[in-house]
Amino acid sequence: MINLLLVEDNHRVRELLAGLLQAQKSFNVVGKAENGLAALSLLQNGLQADVVLADLNMHDMDGIELTEKVMVGYPELQVIILTMHAKTAFLKRALAAGARGYLLKNGDMNELYQAIAQVHAGQTVIGASVNQ
Repeated sequence: MINLLLVEDNHRVRELLAGLLQAQKSFNVVGKAENGLAALSLLQNGLQADVVLADLNMHDMDGIELTEKVMVGYPELQVIILTMHAKTAFLKRALAAGARGYLLKNGDMNELYQAIAQVHAGQTVIGASVNQ
């Protein structure tokens, strides 16, 4: 079972995604946060996750800054950025910050499920529709 922390500022998207992920037998959504600050607070309070799924653009602390902080304070965690931005510049920034995955939100859910498993296993995954 892969424990997931879902970080997404849109409440509806966060809840829908959490439901879809939780319905998969190999995933357990252990935490949900509306931005990077809230996610860090959950981690600081002892939340145990394996993979963080984080939106790129969020108020207070975006996905890139969250990734940087996770890599320093929780290097055992793997981060996947979920975004609407397919541009190479965003991808490069995410990977430079330490993200192990970069996927578009409008991609296939099976791609997300596979990416979570691959990133958890130590691989780096870039979504098929990201401009590389």
